[in-house]
Amino acid sequence: MNALLNLSALFAEEREMLRRNWGWFVALGVLFVAAGVAGLAFVGLTTLFTVVFVGWCFLVSGVVGVVHAVVRKGWSGFLLDLLSGLLTAVAGLFILLHPAQGASVLTVVVGAVFLAGGLLRLVAGVGMRNPYAGWFVLHGVVSALLGVMVLVGWPESSVWVIGTLVAIDLLFEGFRLVSFGLAVKNLPEAEPGEYRPGQAAAPTPPV
Repeated sequence: MNALLNLSALFAEEREMLRRNWGWFVALGVLFVAAGVAGLAFVGLTTLFTVVFVGWCFLVSGVVGVVHAVVRKGWSGFLLDLLSGLLTAVAGLFILLHPAQGASVLTVVVGAVFLAGGLLRLVAGVGMRNPYAGWFVLHGVVSALLGVMVLVGWPESSVWVIGTLVAIDLLFEGFRLVSFGLAVKNLPEAEPGEYRPGQAAAPTPPV
């Protein structure tokens, strides 16, 4: 992670690999941006696709949990694993059979998370004694207001909230990949004698 934050700290082979593939990062970023724009243009469909995807994830995860519990039924946590898997699978099946209601429930969860997270950041920011406290307070206020807006507008907000959040996330991820690709395109080439991973360190000259 530190290396990605400081590209100049990368080894020669890593820099060269990134330089050779910079176009793929940019292309993938453009694809993400296009998907984000399309998601905002057709936010209702984006919400529907996201809810269906979540439903399948729940269903598959629940089935795997049930199978795991049955295979390992001799241990003390068998019943808990079995019930957990069954509930997860039933929740996934409900979402798939009733995507509109599933979107409504998920929207309430999203609104509650924004509101609770915003209030926690607000309290933490007020109690801080450092230069960044203002940003915590601002972030908390914005998150709390978003949560209130989502909850007050429910159930109508269930049509656009999830799709909008997914589309915005795609946009930011796309812009990040494009900027990363353009940054690695201009990385300096390896200099002669530069240390490479796996390479024996140069001998220290005798004193």
